[in-house]
Amino acid sequence: MIGTTDRMQVDYAQYYLYGSNYVEGEDHDAFQRIWTGNSVAAAAPDYLAVSCGTLAGYIRLTVEGRMDPPGPPGADWETVVDLSLYSLTGELGVQPWGGEAADDAVRRNLAVAGAGWYRVRVETRGRDKGHALNVADPWVEEHRLTLWPAPPTPDHVYRVTDEVGKATYDPTRPADPPIHPPAPSADEPLLRAWARSEGIAIDDNKPIPQSVRALAMAAGVLPTHHEP
Repeated sequence: MIGTTDRMQVDYAQYYLYGSNYVEGEDHDAFQRIWTGNSVAAAAPDYLAVSCGTLAGYIRLTVEGRMDPPGPPGADWETVVDLSLYSLTGELGVQPWGGEAADDAVRRNLAVAGAGWYRVRVETRGRDKGHALNVADPWVEEHRLTLWPAPPTPDHVYRVTDEVGKATYDPTRPADPPIHPPAPSADEPLLRAWARSEGIAIDDNKPIPQSVRALAMAAGVLPTHHEP
């Protein structure tokens, strides 16, 4: 399953993969982890942030969800990194900063094996061109995201050869470990039982949506100041 768009919107030199249950803004330190890590991407459960050279405008983006690992990365990609990402919901889709992707080609579910651990390969070229241009329309920078199910392992950097990446990447630093999903909260059985009694459909294989938790608080099932 491969899709490509020449008009993937980027703002503030970034775009994302989100799960359907992710609340925007939860991972406040994502870009700090990029700059102190592999120079191009950082992951947390249901979330991947990718750093561009282009500040605003468009990049060319190809996405692929597959069941098996890809082969070695091609030599024509300037920066290539593999990292682990946990899908809580079994749904992972590309999203730009503050909006929706301009092209349906990349608006697809990349979590092809459902909820669980995935490996993500991030490949980039042209980040220096995008950084020099600042605002790009048409694109001068190209990315490729490939996802496949795989057990969690630390980041693996194949290469960082662009100046944008080399400005922050230090190969002597230890590789970033994967961020594991939180343990289920103690009130989940209560919430699921209440939702069923109210006729609210929830998937037992996915975390309880924040909207259901909010309804339970409003109904007095949970304390108003409950923290999951």
